[in-house]
Amino acid sequence: MSDVETKLAICDDHPIVRSGIRALLDRTPDLRLVVEIESLAGLASALDAEPVALVLLDVDLPDGSGLDVIEALATRTKVLVLSALAEPRTVRKALERGAVGYVRKDASPDELVRSIRRALAGQTALSADVAMTLADSMRGDSEATRFREKIAALSSRQREVVELVAEGRSNRDIAKALFLSEGTVKNYVSHILDAVGVADRTRLAVMVSKHGFGR
Repeated sequence: MSDVETKLAICDDHPIVRSGIRALLDRTPDLRLVVEIESLAGLASALDAEPVALVLLDVDLPDGSGLDVIEALATRTKVLVLSALAEPRTVRKALERGAVGYVRKDASPDELVRSIRRALAGQTALSADVAMTLADSMRGDSEATRFREKIAALSSRQREVVELVAEGRSNRDIAKALFLSEGTVKNYVSHILDAVGVADRTRLAVMVSKHGFGR
């Protein structure tokens, strides 16, 4: 790599994080930290003065969210998010806006260096725990989509029953609320459970609470 390709920047408001990254990169001969900044305000001008190959960018900064500047930064350099938290929605937003990776601040030094090298090579760089959390979230999204599609396919009356089941109402309460017999409500619930593919009304209520109706 050329000298420019191995120059790095960090934007993080915690001095101990910046000093830790500096110490790590000081021990890594082909990577050099040349820009340290604690807020978004001066980041663009700092990079104008000292172009870098990659920016380590925090999400929660004193003057805004790092997510809001990723798209602009990604037009001039690679962006690797370095954050204390890795909520799946935040990770996806970062990647959608142009970040090449996302690493938690508690990643091991070796893992961080590997992620930096992957990012410099243009490869998606996710620390192991972030990748696992993101994969779990994507599986959850698929489950939610399937559930909402099944709910949407129910009749309007069946959906009314589902809402009342989700509120914890008994068959007797549902029958009174909808002016139906308990036997009819029981049949509705049975058909709903079969259609949605859940074992019992408790699981149905949990799924509604977790995924909603998709309205």
